[in-house]
Amino acid sequence: MSGIIQLLTTFHGRIGRQQWWLGFVLVVIASILGTLALYPQSFTADNPPPSWPDTILQLVLLIPGTAITVKRFNDRDYPWWLGYASALLTPLMILPPHFGMYVDPNVEGAGAVLFWAVMAALLLILIDNGFIRGTKGPNRYGPDPLTGNAA
Repeated sequence: MSGIIQLLTTFHGRIGRQQWWLGFVLVVIASILGTLALYPQSFTADNPPPSWPDTILQLVLLIPGTAITVKRFNDRDYPWWLGYASALLTPLMILPPHFGMYVDPNVEGAGAVLFWAVMAALLLILIDNGFIRGTKGPNRYGPDPLTGNAA
């Protein structure tokens, strides 16, 4: 169990795709179950109003989501800040509705542009983290996780 906790709460070292997928699935399941518990109408209503309890849960889930993304970006030998910067995508989607701006592909203007920009970035992150091998051998962030020596 401590391995899962370390996977989801630490921001140093490198992880491979298999560990990233494990963390990704755990975060997605936690997000869905949390939303079902805190804001079930979001799955059934056409235009449900934003919910602060669900928003806070999603912001808390940024910690494990960012942890796995930072470590995968480390494995790909990207700049240290890129994984942390990618964490800004979630707040860009979930905070604006609380202030009257809906981020939705069906609205006109900035909300639709923001939706598609964030979706494109998330798709690129998903492909990069989930399907592309990291740097072979050690890099500035540590040993190759596929050699069995990574932290």
